[in-house]
Formats: sequence, structure tokens, C-alpha cells
Amino acid sequence: MTSPRIFRCRAILIAALVMFLALQASAQNRAPVVGNVTVAADTLAHIVTIRYDVSDAESDALRVTVGISQDSGRTFLVPVDSLQGDAGYPVSSGLQKEIRWYYVPGTIGAAPAASWMARVSADDGQPADIGALVAQVDSNRLKRDLAFIEGIRHRSAGPAHLEAVKDSIDARFRESGLHRARHAFTYLGYGAANITGRKPGVTDERTTYIVGGHFDTVTGSPGADDNGSGVAGLLEAMRVLSAGEYRNTVKFIGFDLEEDGLVGSGRYVSAGVPVYENIAGAIVYEMIGYASNDSGSQMVPPGLCTMLPALCDSLAADKYRGNFLLNVANTASHAFRVALDSCARRYVPALRVLSLEVPGNGQIAPDFRRSDHARFWDANRQALMLTDAANYRNLNYHTAGDTIGTLDFRFMSNIVKATVATVATLAGIRHSGSGFSPLFTLPVTAAERSDAAADGFALLPNYPNPFGPASTSGSSVTNIGFTLPRESFVSLSVHDVLGRRVAVAAQGRYGPGQHRVVLNSGDLPGGVYLCRLVASPRSDAHRTSTTITGTLTLLR
Repeated sequence: MTSPRIFRCRAILIAALVMFLALQASAQNRAPVVGNVTVAADTLAHIVTIRYDVSDAESDALRVTVGISQDSGRTFLVPVDSLQGDAGYPVSSGLQKEIRWYYVPGTIGAAPAASWMARVSADDGQPADIGALVAQVDSNRLKRDLAFIEGIRHRSAGPAHLEAVKDSIDARFRESGLHRARHAFTYLGYGAANITGRKPGVTDERTTYIVGGHFDTVTGSPGADDNGSGVAGLLEAMRVLSAGEYRNTVKFIGFDLEEDGLVGSGRYVSAGVPVYENIAGAIVYEMIGYASNDSGSQMVPPGLCTMLPALCDSLAADKYRGNFLLNVANTASHAFRVALDSCARRYVPALRVLSLEVPGNGQIAPDFRRSDHARFWDANRQALMLTDAANYRNLNYHTAGDTIGTLDFRFMSNIVKATVATVATLAGIRHSGSGFSPLFTLPVTAAERSDAAADGFALLPNYPNPFGPASTSGSSVTNIGFTLPRESFVSLSVHDVLGRRVAVAAQGRYGPGQHRVVLNSGDLPGGVYLCRLVASPRSDAHRTSTTITGTLTLLR
């Protein structure tokens, strides 16, 4: 008979071996590391030389891409077409790798001194572990965050705590390395602001996925579920997702003044979306903390069973228990809804999800338009509302009883896990690493600069770019944006490399602000084209017109 001591020794050895193998697998699965990125600009030869170090634990062949920013790293939208050296595929690990970017004078725009930045990204092609990412969601963090958030957050009844929560959201975005902004506006004398945090995508930055939720409450409620649970979920999803790298941009938004009639999200969708941003989908948290396994704890809005009999059949089969996440989409968000349902089944099987689609934008079902997702629907953007069904389950809705002690943090954390899995999947999580250069100056000549930037005129990079059937986007149209400081007559034309005009994207009088027009490639052949913006002011005829040029690439 084997002695107990031998059994213990074997158990210790087996445990040590398992730990060793796990650590070895973890080391082998590390993403590439990029560092020591430096830049030298030769403005006479129009060459920017970028040097960097890169290492990969498995010595895989790497795909290296370059992004150039002219706004201190906020966006990397400068066209980078002509690269030579250690870029593309395959690139091996090593020190002092070198890339040369040959830029075309007059096509990259002007920017303030020391506001340029280079980003070098290396991808080893290994699959990213979404399951491991999901496992990082922590219910204890959700509870700690909500303990701070709980309290009246209303512009008149609780302004101090409302501002403290807004500041806290902004600080958390900063701590996670996101590019932050406050979309500020005034409402009935109150200084409102939507708080945004942005992680730029590495290969298709313009395509953007949003996770959001409102942080305000009604006057008499501490708002633990409505919508402190959504804010805590937003912060936890942000903490986990912000550590990764993605093909597309991931953006996190705290919306103001939802309780005043979706005011904050309405202002954001109508005036706060950057001209280059293409919203591919928005997940909006609206009360995600209350669950009950009691029979009959889930009520339904009048007429629901007539409109959605299959949903009512599912509720009846489970004796109307309020133990599920409700995933609400409109008709146009069908694919987005299916993606979240699929990711939840795969990565969070313990979470019961019931989903529905309302016709059109939900006008015939107003109960399903009661949060910020509706503003995205109205703007023809895909969006989902994730909810615990609000007052149809949680009887503390909009009362003093909406407190943290009534909530289920396991349920809440499972909803955040489903969100993390969905965003990571759709935004294209990459097994990659990036390094960033210090800020540098890329001077342009007086002829290249003109007075456009100083006067507030700008021709923004088009998206997608490249575009066309052979491009990543597969789109035959591209969006071209421009800004005007005052009302002007605008001619926006497209020219081939010989200077011949081949298309007119816009012609007419435009007011001050940002504008966006759509260019259809039609029967144009593939190649590089020049965009030419000519703007003449409404008056002061003695002023010369402002002319700005840019490039776009069409792939056939």
C-alpha cells in the first residue's frame, strides 16, 4: 500500500507541473511588444524615418502597420500610403527596425508644432483569447464602483454628487489610457456634459463600437439600478476592454440628462459625433442589476404578447421569473442583436438572454424606446438596449428604495461579460502590441500651409480609405468631411494624378461648421486621386479663395 506521504508528494509534483505548463503557455501566448519608437523627419526630401524595437515570445512572423497622428495621438487618420522597410508582412523580431514613410507635400495637412505622433503596431497572427478576457470581469469591482455612484444624481436635486460621478468617470477613462472628451452643452441653465473615452482602432479606426449608459437619476431616488448599475457596468467593461487592441475603435460614453428625455444622447448623436466616426453599433445599459427567481416576478407591458408571442411563451415556460437579460433591438439592428445573443451563449452560458426586435424604430412600442439607444435608432445606427426590464421587474424603480442592497452582482457581472465578448468579437480583437513615438514636428512650407488652418478651414480625411470593392470595407462610396469657419460657397472636386477633374462631390453654399458628403466611385478606375476643396466667403469679395487638397485611394 502506498503511504499517504507519497500521495502528498505526487500531488505536490503534479500541481507544480500544471503550474509550470500554465506559466509556459501564458508566456508563449504573450502579444508582441513594440518599444523605443523614434522619428526623424527630412522635410526637404519629404521622408519620415521611424525606428522601433519589436519582440515576440514565439518568434512568429509579424505584420507591422504604421499610424500617423497630427493631433497628439488622439486619432491616427493621416493617410500613410508609401512605406518602405520593416513594415507589412513578414517582419521578424529585432532591434532598431526601420520604416521610411514618403509623404506627398500638400496632402497631409498642417498641424501645430510638436503635435505629430507615430504608432507602430505588430500582430503575430495568434488568436486572441476572448474567454480569458471575459473572465477578468470582477463582480467585487462592480460593487465597489456602485457604492460610490449610488446617490441622487440630478441637476437640481443632487448637483454635487452628479458632478462627482461625472468627474469619476472621466478620471477612470484617463487611468485606462483612453482619449477623453467632454461633449458639453447647456440645458435649462445646467452645464451638461456627455463623458467620452476612446480607444482608437489599429487598422480601421473610423468604424466605432460604443458602450454607453446614463449617469443621472430622477429627483427622489439614489438610482442604484437606474442607472448606477449601468454606469458601474460601463466602467468595468471599459477596464477590461481598454487593455486590448482592436481592429476598430471602441468608445465608452456616459450620457447626461437621460431622465430629462434622452437629452444627452440626442445632443451627442446630432452634434457630438466626429465627422470621421462611423458608428457600427452601440450597446446601451439601462438598469442591469435586478434579478429574481421568484415565480411571477416578471411583468409584461400591455400588448406585448400580441406583438411578440414567442417572447411571452418563453416567459410563461419559466413561470414569469425575472431572471434574464432583455436584449432590445429594432429591425435595423438585427445582426447586432444576433451577435450579442451568440456571444452570450458561447462565453456566458449561465446568463439567460431573451431578445426581441421592435418594428422600425419602435414607435409602436414606446416602452422599448425609453433609453438612450433610441437616439441611435433614430439616426439609422444599430443599437441595443440591455436591461433588466426596469419597472416591469424592479418595483423600486424611481423610488427611494432603489438601493445597492437590492441588486444581484452575479447577474450584473454576467451582462458585462456578454458585452465584453460581443465588443471584442465585433471590433476585431487582435493579438498585437503597439508602441508610440514622442511628439514631433513636421513642418510644411508656406505654400503647403496657406492660411486655411489658421482661418478654421479644413479638409478632413475621407473614410473608408482605401475604398472600393477590393478594399477592406468593400464599399463603393466614401465619406468626405470638411469644416468652414463661416458661410462659404464650396466646390469639392476629385482629380486624377494628371490634374483632370473626374468628379464633383459637392458644390454650393454651406454654413459654418462640419459637413460630410458622400462620393460614389461610379465607373472610376482604381488609383490615387486628389480631393480639392475651394471655399469662397459670402462677402469680402476682395479675399482670395481658400484651397485645400487631400488624397483618396480607390481599389478595384
